[in-house]
Amino acid sequence: MASFRDRCIHSRQGGRLASTTTADIDSLVAGLKDRPRVVLHFHGGLIDDVLGFATAKRLAPVYQATGVDPVFFVWSSGLLETLHGNLPRILEESVFRTLLNRVTRYVTGTVFGQPGQRAPGLAATPSPAAVAAELARVRTGQEPYARLIVPPDVPPLSESEQLQIAAELSADTELAERTREIVNAALDKDKPQTNEPAAAARDAIGGRSAAATLMSPDVVADLAARAGPGERALVSTALIVRKTVRVVAAVVGRFRRRTDHGLYPTIVEEILREFYLANAGAAIWDAMKRQTADTFTGPDDEVRAGRYFLDRFAELLATGTRPQVTVVGHSAGAVFIGNLLDDLARRRAAADDPLPADFRLRDVVLLAPACTVAQLAPVIRRQSELFDRFRMFTMTDQAERADHLVPFLYPRSLLYFISGVLERGPSGQPAVTPIAGMQHWYLDAAATGPDSDDLRAFLRADPERTVWSPGEGGPGLSAGARSHIAFDNDPEVLASVAAMLAD
Repeated sequence: MASFRDRCIHSRQGGRLASTTTADIDSLVAGLKDRPRVVLHFHGGLIDDVLGFATAKRLAPVYQATGVDPVFFVWSSGLLETLHGNLPRILEESVFRTLLNRVTRYVTGTVFGQPGQRAPGLAATPSPAAVAAELARVRTGQEPYARLIVPPDVPPLSESEQLQIAAELSADTELAERTREIVNAALDKDKPQTNEPAAAARDAIGGRSAAATLMSPDVVADLAARAGPGERALVSTALIVRKTVRVVAAVVGRFRRRTDHGLYPTIVEEILREFYLANAGAAIWDAMKRQTADTFTGPDDEVRAGRYFLDRFAELLATGTRPQVTVVGHSAGAVFIGNLLDDLARRRAAADDPLPADFRLRDVVLLAPACTVAQLAPVIRRQSELFDRFRMFTMTDQAERADHLVPFLYPRSLLYFISGVLERGPSGQPAVTPIAGMQHWYLDAAATGPDSDDLRAFLRADPERTVWSPGEGGPGLSAGARSHIAFDNDPEVLASVAAMLAD
């Protein structure tokens, strides 16, 4: 029996082969000849390749016990390292806390103020001290402002309100001091460093940032460029003020459109998107998704891991070997599967491709999928041509909200964070995006449109297509996972997947 390592296809940036060779894939595919069942497993994007191999080692005997031959696609994103390393530091920064206080103050006064009392500075707008007291609840595990009920109609932030907020922020001495700290650190960045932790804190994806902050390097550079010359440079808060007003307007807009994730999490998300996007994981998330697509594409004279495997596998199928094939994807592995299905559809339509025109997958199994609704909808529309069964194991919204990505600081799950911070809209700009694995989207009557409508109708058409975790639904339909990372290690989920493979 082949070792788990022999069953892994290890890729790197661009979907190119890493430690795996073409000869390794040739041998792996040859070993699938005349085998009855094959499962292709795609781990999540949070883990690196070391943990990817560990996942393969752990799951190989689970699959083999059902008589299935597993193939593991092992890749690396570094997203978990970035999120766990940067987010706690960002959320503890003095400038972040000041921004959080000010945005919270204006949003609560705007969204939850009494009619006729919306103008900032009136009684409906709480004081910075009152806001600080409420925000301190997060240190005890309580979500600030969770008890507030959003009114049925939230008017937009008017131009006069924006001007008044800007005027108040321009006179805010604490905000000016935080800006001065950032600028001074940025202007001193070329001086010899004696504080190694501070120097390390300046390392940022896509550039260097100031020791005082992990704000995106372009934001820091813009702030420094606006400062006057000399040791005691005159520092302008105009950029910070303008961006803060934009954050307030964005949060109010999300409450108007009912795309908010709760007051406190939504404010955190919008501050991160406006000020910290480069260091909040967005660049890695984008690169990771590109990698899952690039592994099937690229120049014809360059080997790509996914494409080379499918080339050899298609040739095997053309010889008459026709195993039942299941694909399993955890988290961002669902994005990988979407790209795989795109390539299968292309191959079926190509006259010169050896893939049999009638080849279909037996099962598509997604575990807490981190793909967007827009990415999954085209997949389910192709069910009749590409696969027989679909099943998604993912958390209830109650469990999702309890799975805190950064305990005590960001009280929502990774999928909430991807939806509110990391994803981009059709224009390429950051935009709140429905994530397929979130029950929050599934239950949201306001989430409409062709993709949402088609995917929701598909899932509702057969109750066995969705397993909400934790939940007991019998063989193949049970799950106990209560955290995003637990789905490929939860005994009930694994037993359900095994039941699907064995039936």
